[in-house]
Amino acid sequence: MAEQLLPQALYLSNMRKAVKIRERTPEDIFKPTNGIIHHFKSMHRYTLEMFRTCQFCPQFREIIHKALIDRSIQASLESQKKLNWCREVRKLVALKTNGDGNCLMHAASQYMWGVQDTDLVLRKALFSTLKETDTRNFKFRWQLESLKSQEFVETGLCYDTRNWTDEWDSLVKMASTETPVARGGLQYNSLEEIHIFVLCNILRRPIIVISDKMLRSLESGSNFAPLKVGGIYLPLHWPAQECYRYPIILGYDSQHFVPLVTLKDSGPEIRAVPLVNRERGRFEDLKVHFLTDPENEMKEKLLKEYLMVIEIPVQGWDHGTTHLINAAKLDEANLPKEINLVDDYFELVQHEYKKWQENNEQERREMHAQNPLEPSVPQLSLMDVKCETPNCPFFMSVNTQPLCHECSERRQKNQSKSSRLHSKPGPEVLPGIVLGPSRGEAYEPMGWSPEESYDLKILATYNSTQPLLVLPDMFATWSAISLFPQHKS
Repeated sequence: MAEQLLPQALYLSNMRKAVKIRERTPEDIFKPTNGIIHHFKSMHRYTLEMFRTCQFCPQFREIIHKALIDRSIQASLESQKKLNWCREVRKLVALKTNGDGNCLMHAASQYMWGVQDTDLVLRKALFSTLKETDTRNFKFRWQLESLKSQEFVETGLCYDTRNWTDEWDSLVKMASTETPVARGGLQYNSLEEIHIFVLCNILRRPIIVISDKMLRSLESGSNFAPLKVGGIYLPLHWPAQECYRYPIILGYDSQHFVPLVTLKDSGPEIRAVPLVNRERGRFEDLKVHFLTDPENEMKEKLLKEYLMVIEIPVQGWDHGTTHLINAAKLDEANLPKEINLVDDYFELVQHEYKKWQENNEQERREMHAQNPLEPSVPQLSLMDVKCETPNCPFFMSVNTQPLCHECSERRQKNQSKSSRLHSKPGPEVLPGIVLGPSRGEAYEPMGWSPEESYDLKILATYNSTQPLLVLPDMFATWSAISLFPQHKS
């Protein structure tokens, strides 16, 4: 199949580079023995950008998108006006990730390095952090966030110490890589908001999740339950100066995470992501997760410390109005050549595109040989002798003499119709005379009526410096009749 021309993942374009990335990532994790959170030393600073596809023809562009882009999530988030609603910033595209329960880690890994977390490097780092380090601060923030959630506020739910401990232990187990039977038939248990917060602290890098606010029915689109996953996660366990301030951008839809990456050199738009959503005639700030009450009072200050916040003028809701919104600057592609899989994939795409064009050209030639087209324009050169059809204003063609091309075609159509009558008895036909198409009567080749001839002469003499040339697929005759009104003397 055409779409199988290209690998269905970036890492398949260069397995050696993919192995090199998978060898480097676990070596980059630092695990202090004094209870400090496990974290990456340098590899968390890398960012992937996709190549542009506009230089390829639409048919081949479709093949590239089918291979790499999760168009279902892309379309869903865009239709909800959560993704790519702001024209002033660069468009983000959703890359495919495996739906095995570890998609959060796959998505983050792809955003930074172009490979999925198949060796479970990020998941193991998450689990070991929750098991082996001091997690009291994580647990405290998780309890605060839970108490503010709709589940607690609207139902009046109350937890005692034992309930909180059991719930926390369950969250820790969910991060395990050794899960024989996960929920929903997945290989691993799906992760939740607190796991995203712990992950951003392991990476020392903010994570922004773009998501709808409601879980919706796939069939009817009706709301099922509120979604809390969307928003901003800051690595608050670290001083801002020790963190990488360009965020990782993830999309979440239909209980699945994907990386949302920019396109390299895609245009003059700002490389940034809005920190607001357009909601019912106003701009609404993205939620910042797991803040304590004092931190919530200084939220704007924290955002500017952990992110590179800029103001962007955007069109307002009313015509002619402009609003300033906050946005976070995004990193550009910075993967070293020895581990840059996008470059290899792009080279492969260019190679396959050339082959694809050659194959298409060969198929076109074969089809042309089997079904030859009408003669080309040079073969239809006109002669300086008028067509023999009465009242016809056109000249003979080399290939259709003693008729012009138009009259020759009319004669051929009449002959093909009359051929159906050959099996029926009819009058004797004189040489050079054609059977009538409907009643079997004999008649001469059809001539032009004086009125038709008058209209055609207008067209033929409209520009005497440019003789009229009748092409096989665009007959000036019918254009003349439709463009010029009937003239009567």
